[in-house]
Amino acid sequence: MLREYDFTLITKGELPETDAAKVIEGYEALMVKDGGEILKREPWGTKKLAFPIKKSFRGNYINYDFVGTPENLAEMERLMRIDDNVLRHLVVRLDESTEGSVDIEARKAELANQEKEARERDLEQKRRKES
Repeated sequence: MLREYDFTLITKGELPETDAAKVIEGYEALMVKDGGEILKREPWGTKKLAFPIKKSFRGNYINYDFVGTPENLAEMERLMRIDDNVLRHLVVRLDESTEGSVDIEARKAELANQEKEARERDLEQKRRKES
Protein backbone atom coordinates (compact mmCIF):
# COMPACT_ATOMS: atom_id res chain seq x y z
CA MET A 1 0.00 0.00 0.00
CA LEU A 2 1.37 3.39 -1.00
CA ARG A 3 1.19 6.30 1.42
CA GLU A 4 2.18 9.94 1.13
CA TYR A 5 4.97 11.38 3.26
CA ASP A 6 6.69 14.71 3.81
CA PHE A 7 10.38 13.98 4.34
CA THR A 8 13.16 16.38 5.31
CA LEU A 9 16.78 15.27 5.24
CA ILE A 10 19.78 17.14 6.65
CA THR A 11 23.17 15.94 5.46
CA LYS A 12 26.57 17.24 6.52
CA GLY A 13 27.23 20.65 5.01
CA GLU A 14 30.96 19.90 4.69
CA LEU A 15 30.36 16.97 2.31
CA PRO A 16 31.72 17.43 -1.21
CA GLU A 17 28.91 17.85 -3.71
CA THR A 18 29.56 14.48 -5.38
CA ASP A 19 29.41 12.60 -2.06
CA ALA A 20 26.25 14.43 -1.01
CA ALA A 21 24.66 13.54 -4.35
CA LYS A 22 25.49 9.84 -3.82
CA VAL A 23 23.93 9.86 -0.35
CA ILE A 24 20.77 11.57 -1.62
CA GLU A 25 20.48 9.30 -4.67
CA GLY A 26 20.56 6.24 -2.43
CA TYR A 27 17.60 7.45 -0.39
CA GLU A 28 15.72 8.62 -3.49
CA ALA A 29 16.12 5.12 -4.94
CA LEU A 30 14.44 3.68 -1.84
CA MET A 31 11.62 6.23 -2.14
CA VAL A 32 10.72 5.12 -5.68
CA LYS A 33 11.23 1.40 -5.09
CA ASP A 34 8.11 -0.81 -5.35
CA GLY A 35 6.01 1.76 -7.22
CA GLY A 36 6.79 4.80 -5.07
CA GLU A 37 7.18 8.21 -6.62
CA ILE A 38 8.74 11.55 -5.67
CA LEU A 39 6.04 14.19 -6.09
CA LYS A 40 8.12 17.22 -5.13
CA ARG A 41 11.82 17.75 -4.36
CA GLU A 42 12.94 21.03 -2.82
CA PRO A 43 16.63 21.58 -2.07
CA TRP A 44 16.70 24.24 0.66
CA GLY A 45 20.47 24.64 0.51
CA THR A 46 23.16 24.72 3.15
CA LYS A 47 22.25 26.45 6.39
CA LYS A 48 23.95 27.13 9.70
CA LEU A 49 22.71 24.80 12.43
CA ALA A 50 21.46 26.19 15.74
CA PHE A 51 23.86 23.85 17.54
CA PRO A 52 26.54 21.41 16.36
CA ILE A 53 25.33 17.94 15.40
CA LYS A 54 27.97 15.21 15.04
CA LYS A 55 30.61 17.99 15.12
CA SER A 56 29.01 19.71 12.09
CA PHE A 57 28.01 23.37 12.20
CA ARG A 58 26.31 23.47 8.78
CA GLY A 59 23.75 21.20 7.19
CA ASN A 60 22.43 20.69 3.66
CA TYR A 61 18.60 20.57 3.76
CA ILE A 62 16.40 18.76 1.23
CA ASN A 63 12.62 18.38 1.47
CA TYR A 64 10.53 15.79 -0.37
CA ASP A 65 6.87 15.07 -0.82
CA PHE A 66 6.78 11.44 -1.89
CA VAL A 67 4.56 8.40 -2.12
CA GLY A 68 6.03 5.12 -0.96
CA THR A 69 5.52 1.95 1.01
CA PRO A 70 5.87 1.83 4.81
CA GLU A 71 8.40 -0.98 4.43
CA ASN A 72 10.70 1.12 2.25
CA LEU A 73 10.33 4.04 4.65
CA ALA A 74 11.33 1.81 7.57
CA GLU A 75 14.42 0.69 5.63
CA MET A 76 15.30 4.33 4.81
CA GLU A 77 15.03 5.32 8.47
CA ARG A 78 17.16 2.34 9.54
CA LEU A 79 19.88 3.30 7.07
CA MET A 80 19.76 6.98 8.07
CA ARG A 81 20.33 6.11 11.73
CA ILE A 82 23.63 4.41 10.86
CA ASP A 83 24.75 6.80 8.08
CA ASP A 84 27.38 9.25 9.39
CA ASN A 85 26.60 11.69 6.56
CA VAL A 86 22.99 12.16 7.69
CA LEU A 87 22.69 14.60 10.58
CA ARG A 88 18.91 14.54 11.04
CA HIS A 89 15.74 13.45 9.26
CA LEU A 90 12.05 13.99 9.78
CA VAL A 91 9.23 12.00 8.19
CA VAL A 92 5.57 12.99 8.50
CA ARG A 93 2.76 10.87 7.07
CA LEU A 94 0.39 13.18 5.20
CA ASP A 95 -2.55 10.91 4.36
CA GLU A 96 -3.54 9.64 7.80
CA SER A 97 -7.26 10.10 7.16
CA THR A 98 -7.27 7.72 4.20
CA GLU A 99 -6.66 4.02 4.45
CA GLY A 100 -6.36 3.37 0.72
CA SER A 101 -3.64 4.19 -1.74
CA VAL A 102 -2.83 7.71 -2.85
CA ASP A 103 -3.96 9.03 -6.24
CA ILE A 104 -0.52 10.09 -7.49
CA GLU A 105 -1.69 12.08 -10.52
CA ALA A 106 -4.24 14.05 -8.47
CA ARG A 107 -1.58 14.88 -5.85
CA LYS A 108 0.88 15.99 -8.56
CA ALA A 109 -1.75 18.32 -9.99
CA GLU A 110 -2.60 19.67 -6.54
CA LEU A 111 1.07 20.33 -5.71
CA ALA A 112 1.64 22.02 -9.08
CA ASN A 113 -1.39 24.24 -8.44
CA GLN A 114 -0.09 25.16 -4.96
CA GLU A 115 3.32 26.03 -6.41
CA LYS A 116 1.71 28.19 -9.12
CA GLU A 117 -0.39 30.04 -6.52
CA ALA A 118 2.69 30.66 -4.36
CA ARG A 119 4.59 32.12 -7.34
CA GLU A 120 1.63 34.37 -8.17
CA ARG A 121 1.49 35.60 -4.55
CA ASP A 122 5.22 36.34 -4.63
CA LEU A 123 4.88 38.31 -7.87
CA GLU A 124 1.95 40.27 -6.45
CA GLN A 125 3.95 41.13 -3.32
CA LYS A 126 6.88 42.32 -5.44
CA ARG A 127 4.54 44.52 -7.50
CA ARG A 128 3.08 46.03 -4.33
CA LYS A 129 6.52 46.80 -2.90
CA GLU A 130 7.59 48.48 -6.16
CA SER A 131 4.49 50.71 -6.20
